[in-house]
Amino acid sequence: MPGIDEQTLARSVAELVRIPSVNPLHAGPRAEEHGPVGESALALRLAERFHTYGADDVILDEVSPGRPNVYARFRGRSERLVAVDVHTDTVTVEHMTDPPFDGRLAEGSVWGRGALDSKATMGVMLSLLDAWHRDGLRPGPTLLLVGSVGEEAGGLLGATRFRPWAEHQRLAIDQMLVAEPTEFRPVHGLKGLVLIDVTVHGAAAHSARPDLGVNAIEAMAPVIAAFAAEHERLQTLPPDTEVGTGTVSVTQISGGTGANVIPDRCAISVGRRIVPGEDPDEVLARMSAIARDACPVPCEVTSLLPPTPDGKAGSPAFYQRPDSGLVRFLADACGTAPAVAPFGTNALRYSGLARELVIFGPGSIEHAHQATERIAVADLVRLAGVLEAWLAPG
Repeated sequence: MPGIDEQTLARSVAELVRIPSVNPLHAGPRAEEHGPVGESALALRLAERFHTYGADDVILDEVSPGRPNVYARFRGRSERLVAVDVHTDTVTVEHMTDPPFDGRLAEGSVWGRGALDSKATMGVMLSLLDAWHRDGLRPGPTLLLVGSVGEEAGGLLGATRFRPWAEHQRLAIDQMLVAEPTEFRPVHGLKGLVLIDVTVHGAAAHSARPDLGVNAIEAMAPVIAAFAAEHERLQTLPPDTEVGTGTVSVTQISGGTGANVIPDRCAISVGRRIVPGEDPDEVLARMSAIARDACPVPCEVTSLLPPTPDGKAGSPAFYQRPDSGLVRFLADACGTAPAVAPFGTNALRYSGLARELVIFGPGSIEHAHQATERIAVADLVRLAGVLEAWLAPG
């Protein structure tokens, strides 16, 4: 890559790390010390960079107040359209043991929140665009870069907004890459998600006279047991794809007001990971029935996810065949094997938006969201080579 060295790539990623973009749902005093939370400052900087590097169009699309997606189109040498989606939000920094936004270069890595997940890909793309612009080069296909808000929490808000925007523009996207840490493996399948709240309403009483009340926590116990049984049932089903079987997890519980008061309320959050072929609305209906059938007193079931663009109560699974062209190209370029993944990404909103869709990037998801965060400079160099081979500037 003439004109791009590892220090240039590292500085580009570090610049993005130094712009705090903590998801507002992960706000806290430590994040707020560094300025307003949210993705706005990063989106504005990206828009500035895109203009500088010769974008034909740059659009700031406000998803919610102060939280814009940013889209940039770079005209290629052909009309074929490819897209790269990079989420601009990060998770919380409240538990970090490192300075969260210093972007320092040490031990062969760029450090700071977002360096791994997922500012590395956007930083490398900026370095490539800068070099191509200076050298008078254009990518082979027309390139659409998407900086999307709200991937880490809140229901994939940016992706939920971008999809109908792209459809309204009648964009025919041939290939789309969603940036996430995948250890350079092209991920071609993800489980979807239905997320619910179950609330049991009882009646308060003095704990010395439990017969005068209805204990909501005790009423919730068979509900939790029923969800555990449903998880075990799902594990006995033969998987239809490499994505595997569905799962059920009770992840939060709350209830009670005092040690000597019969609790009149208990609530749990339950996540159901869904696999290709399952319909989120049907899964929601089954989960609701499980709760109501198991509960000895009245309970309420509420979906915790915003509706998808087509009105579904949760995110359908994403899957495409591992022998598709983009999957094969990335696997061959990196010497890796195609894979599926258990975590959620913006790809859950993009099924069918592009002819081919892949989740791909440097680093391991197992190292994300930790008390420290870093991306190896060697991985940035490797990523730059793969992206340049894919986009074939000339």
